[in-house]
Amino acid sequence: MLKVNRHLAYVSKITNLKENLLRGLEFINWRSQVKKDSIVFIKPNFTFPYYKEGVTTNPEVLQNLLEIIKDRAEHVIVGESDGGNHSFKANEAFKGHNMYQICRKVGVDLVNLSRLPSAFVEEKIQGKKVKVQLPKLLLDNEVNCFISVPVLKVHVITKVSLGIKNLWGCYPDTMRGLFHKKLSYKLALIAKSLPPKLIVIDGTFALDGHGPMFGIAKPLDLLLLSNNLVVADSLGANIMGIPPKSVHHIFIAEKEGLGTTKLQQIKINDSLEHYRLQFHIRKTMIDMASIPLFYSENLAKIVMDSPFKFLIYKLARFLRTSKEQELANEMRGYFL
Repeated sequence: MLKVNRHLAYVSKITNLKENLLRGLEFINWRSQVKKDSIVFIKPNFTFPYYKEGVTTNPEVLQNLLEIIKDRAEHVIVGESDGGNHSFKANEAFKGHNMYQICRKVGVDLVNLSRLPSAFVEEKIQGKKVKVQLPKLLLDNEVNCFISVPVLKVHVITKVSLGIKNLWGCYPDTMRGLFHKKLSYKLALIAKSLPPKLIVIDGTFALDGHGPMFGIAKPLDLLLLSNNLVVADSLGANIMGIPPKSVHHIFIAEKEGLGTTKLQQIKINDSLEHYRLQFHIRKTMIDMASIPLFYSENLAKIVMDSPFKFLIYKLARFLRTSKEQELANEMRGYFL
């Protein structure tokens, strides 16, 4: 009996964006997940209020993907939550990424997940009890095909920010930064609760050096697709020269049975050797000071949501690099 490859992955250089997207989708058998009567939800990475190369999902990639999906499924929804720590509203990010015009043109819905009814989900993941908040739209069987569309980028705390990390933006509370403790386990719970059926990683520009909000944007013109979340992230991490098993949230997702990091067991359209690079993560003093916030909710609350917040932020200015100060200045106009 022939062995059937349940997990599929596709990587290619972009020569014609729509044709390459369609070719990749066909390779990962997208029509088995997207039917005419499907309700499809697409989650981009809008971690900034306007398009930044290598930081947020390229609107051109989204428009072409939406046109392909909408040509098959009647009901397609694009959604994102408000920026973390009251930094900006999702509606500002929609405007900054031209999503109102794109969605109107293609005929798809656009929703702010932070404005929808939500519920808490609680479960043990690899022996650790964790709880997350998610929009009911994504929980109550209203959506039957979830598509994650992240960016190919590094992250100073989690090492990479790809398909799995992109799910954190489904947590609708703008203060979700208070709940980073056991993040890898919470991400696995979100992945189990939704779960994404297709992953399209936008590598038109990839972020090296820092991430997730700033770094060196490298023009790669790459597309990475898979029908499995762990496989997609393993593919992306490999291309960036980062061992997938060294990324804790990928490791936990694999242990939870959500996919595999063993790409030699996956059907891939091309050899990764044609695309492999070596990215680096360079932490700043602010990054080093922020690491404890990922492990202590009490400490995170003191820094992010207490009477000491503004004093701490004021003192932090003296530790910022020029890039961090530039980012702070850019974001200032979006804070409430």
